[in-house]
Amino acid sequence: MHYFSGFDPRGAAYYHRLCEEEAAKPQVQGGTLSVGRRRRMGKLFNHWVVAWQGGGKDSKSVETQHVFMSWDDIIRNHWSKSPWALAKEFWLAYRGIIFDVDLSRVKQIFEGVYVTGILPGAYLLGSLLLGVLLSIFLLSLSTLMLGPQWLQWAWQVFACLSGAGLVVALGVYGELRGLFWLLRIFTYVIRMGRTGIDGSEQRRQQWVEHVIQRQQEDPVDEVLLVGHSIGTLMMVGAIDALLQDPRWQALQHGRKTKVLTLGQCYPFIAMVPRPKAQLFKEALQRLSFHTHLLWWDITAKIDPLCFYRAHPLVKTDVDHSKAPMPVLHSASFFKMYPPQSWALIRKNKLDAHFLYLRAPELAGNFNLFDVLYGPNWFEHYVGRVDD
Repeated sequence: MHYFSGFDPRGAAYYHRLCEEEAAKPQVQGGTLSVGRRRRMGKLFNHWVVAWQGGGKDSKSVETQHVFMSWDDIIRNHWSKSPWALAKEFWLAYRGIIFDVDLSRVKQIFEGVYVTGILPGAYLLGSLLLGVLLSIFLLSLSTLMLGPQWLQWAWQVFACLSGAGLVVALGVYGELRGLFWLLRIFTYVIRMGRTGIDGSEQRRQQWVEHVIQRQQEDPVDEVLLVGHSIGTLMMVGAIDALLQDPRWQALQHGRKTKVLTLGQCYPFIAMVPRPKAQLFKEALQRLSFHTHLLWWDITAKIDPLCFYRAHPLVKTDVDHSKAPMPVLHSASFFKMYPPQSWALIRKNKLDAHFLYLRAPELAGNFNLFDVLYGPNWFEHYVGRVDD
């Protein structure tokens, strides 16, 4: 299994720990999971073994190689930290969202993404407005003050610093709540659609070579390509190139290439009227109609960063009404957690974007750990009717 993470600079070590923590929880679909040590394969790749063991009379066991397809170095190159850089990204992101993506079309697809799109901008502008209003209010009080002139000047300085301090405090709070993470994501996606990302083409080829090389040297029964969030965008070119590679075609012997996408946001690029976005859209079109691809796309209504139950080519000029791929599936997470846990999840909608990567507390219609590491083939899950 080859995994493409979302826009997260923490890299393989974090995702290995997450896998360990979630695998240690009771597996509601049955069996137990154990996660091996993380090992490096060169500079770009990490892997670890996840073993599933049946319980009771079921003594069946399955071993899965979890390969982390690194691109966190590219993410860190686009992870701005200074206020000036974030201000510049604010301008770039919303210029692209307004003039390229068109939020009205986003709202027609899924209102949750629309709200998420305007949230960072509204928060930043609101924070600045509150800071200015606080300064103005405190400055107005200086006219009522009696005493020497220097005292009024000191109060005026205090008023300006108080307004600036409020803006900084709200900015720190926004960073902790993930709002600037959203801003960085929007900026990155707009760059993908407009000019492309430096190093992404080379990384795509490295990914393709690695998948082919591993299957040549150590063939496994099932190869699954899995992407989450922005990782689903990054893997499109790799899958497209892999399907066209004669070496991969020979290795597959006519079998379908299997792909699982979680919390996708393809329309953000597919709708952009730019040359790079056009190439991305063409690749999506080839994948949607490819006869040797089995593609299962998972979204959830609570996820504010995904295009819920939307085809990747929605609101584009491509007729996808007869496209066999992807098979769309809605993860009913609200049925997979008891009321108390669900109430906590609903308090942080951005964190709900990571529910796909966690082991649910109750049996439901989607469990990543069962799909990736359990005893059933990928085909067993694809196309199941939503519960």
